[in-house]
Amino acid sequence: MSAPAGWGIRDPRSFQALSAIGMIDNSTRSGLLTFLPFVLIAKGLGVAGVGGALALVFAGGALGKFVCGVIAERVGIIRTVVLTELATSAGVLVVLVAPLPVALPLLLPLGLALNGTSSVLYATVADLVTADRRSRAYGLYYTLSIGASALGPTLYGIVADAAGTPLALVTLSAVVLLTLPLSLALRAALTVPARA
Repeated sequence: MSAPAGWGIRDPRSFQALSAIGMIDNSTRSGLLTFLPFVLIAKGLGVAGVGGALALVFAGGALGKFVCGVIAERVGIIRTVVLTELATSAGVLVVLVAPLPVALPLLLPLGLALNGTSSVLYATVADLVTADRRSRAYGLYYTLSIGASALGPTLYGIVADAAGTPLALVTLSAVVLLTLPLSLALRAALTVPARA
């Protein structure tokens, strides 16, 4: 069987699912980082404290790049994506409703889950495309993901303007759960050994 021409995508359905997960994941990250400071200030955190709070999220994100790679090697890509997206969704809701002394320590693990998924997703692109078209496929994947990241704050901002920041974050938490059925579409593709 000859290699597919064009984009070299061997499994279009799985690539579409992967791209959709990446778009949701990136828009979630940018949306949360935009509106989290407003939630923390509403809980009584000073403006200077917001910088420290975001540093916790970023530190967790840096740690998440490593930790999620290790987890994916042990339990598999799909389970890792499901675990991190569930943790992100739950973490957003808990930080939203918890008092400030409880919410602040949770920002580190929230950052881990929020940022760790992306590393696992990036590595998966290569499993779905032919070797001679990987650069094109990565370009397409990154364009879709980063585009969603740019749109995230605007879309969640519309919700925040209409119904308030807390509801925007509840919406964000619910949207994250859309990655779960999308992950199932990847399962079959990732259980078949990748072909060069």
